[in-house]
Amino acid sequence: MADSGASSNSSSSTDTSPSIPAQTPNPAPHHPFYALPAELVLDIVDLLPPEAFINFTFANYPLIHSHGLAPALSRPRVNYITNSTQIPAMFPLLRMPAEITLHIMNHLNPSDMMRFVVANYQDLERQGIAPPLSGETVRQLQCAVRARLEPG
Repeated sequence: MADSGASSNSSSSTDTSPSIPAQTPNPAPHHPFYALPAELVLDIVDLLPPEAFINFTFANYPLIHSHGLAPALSRPRVNYITNSTQIPAMFPLLRMPAEITLHIMNHLNPSDMMRFVVANYQDLERQGIAPPLSGETVRQLQCAVRARLEPG
């Protein structure tokens, strides 16, 4: 009898220990900034000057896109942003000095500013307004497009 009690204890402990890890998957770690309410994130980005907002948006594209402040990117648009090919800008009015462009951009709301930057990234980068993108940022943008386009 003692053996059957021991075997039932060992079988019950065997049943519970493998199921615990299966029930608690580890979520991907996120910076605490991602847990802030949308209103607070919007208030913060509203205070950023254009250059800082552009840097912040490219560094945190999934967060900014989830709040509707950055346009959904397509593969051709990510290729335009991340490659040095001379694809013509959608709005070739950027023949003006960077200071004037920044002054105009300062009067745009964040979502319009980001649409402008995405449409004219290479010209803005040449002017020193948009940042050169790191390899990690390029991978993040490509993953964001892939996640949006691929089901599941």
